[in-house]
Amino acid sequence: MKNRHRWLADLGFIPSIIPPCSKFSAGGFGLKVVLFLLVLFTPVKSVAQSPRKVTVAYAAISPIFAGAWMATEIGAFEKHGVKADLIYISSGAVTVQALVGGNLDVSIAASNAVVSSILRGAPLVAVGSITNRPAMSLFVQPNISRPEQLEGKVLAITRHGSSTHFLTLFTLEKLGLKDKVKIQPMGGTREVDAAIRAGMVAGAVRSMRPGPKTRRLIELPDLGIPFSMDLIAVKRDFAKGSPKVVEAMLKGYLEGVAALKTEKKSAYKVLAKYLHASGDVLDEAYEYAVKYLGPLARVEPEVIQTVLNWENKRDCHRQRISR
Repeated sequence: MKNRHRWLADLGFIPSIIPPCSKFSAGGFGLKVVLFLLVLFTPVKSVAQSPRKVTVAYAAISPIFAGAWMATEIGAFEKHGVKADLIYISSGAVTVQALVGGNLDVSIAASNAVVSSILRGAPLVAVGSITNRPAMSLFVQPNISRPEQLEGKVLAITRHGSSTHFLTLFTLEKLGLKDKVKIQPMGGTREVDAAIRAGMVAGAVRSMRPGPKTRRLIELPDLGIPFSMDLIAVKRDFAKGSPKVVEAMLKGYLEGVAALKTEKKSAYKVLAKYLHASGDVLDEAYEYAVKYLGPLARVEPEVIQTVLNWENKRDCHRQRISR
């Protein structure tokens, strides 16, 4: 047990339950939100010699998921006794729904979608965070050079409840453009990029440049928003019943992140495979992954608080409308 906790400490995890991050009113009822990092107190047998198959879904075609891609391709998960079956489900909100519905073992999806689901009673546990910065930028059409020029225009998102939706709303509020810009869901990241290139929308919050002519208007980390791009989440019963499997998944994932930096040639091949890209796009994707994917998968309380504060404001807004 001591060795297990020492391993968690080395990765930046706290081997206990985080105290409630927030208490707020929603629909007239007080809610106390307790988010778990990982609890590994019950002695269990080690993962069997035959790799345990685990279905893992990621929520976008973006280099933010390069750690999971790399871990799969270099056999890092198998090294620790699990066989990860990676699948792509467009949008964090849909990915979390699939996890709640029992179709997945692990989801890597928008933190706001995970937290919102927990707030509504879903038995989920956040066991890791991909990055604790909003690793995206607001890209716009080349004729737009100032934020105020977005007023009355349309910005694309993947789906309602996704990280692009959350960060777009948050960015517009920071820029004083709340309720002054229309939000249009497109379905997925590729559809968003296509809409921008076709001139159907003024821009979008994206991890990578959606087209060669687009302008990077704002880098979201500059706005000072503490935000986890994607949380690694499992069902609570899975975390309690298979803690060694969860531990193995996290170890494998972090080895994948490390390999991105030490095995650059292999990393480019992996990015090319999953992004279906080449040339300058791969250079941008690699630089992005190295910049934002850190050596720890710590869930910082501040990034959870950002989502809690936003949910509180939305609930208060709904209450005012209903009166």
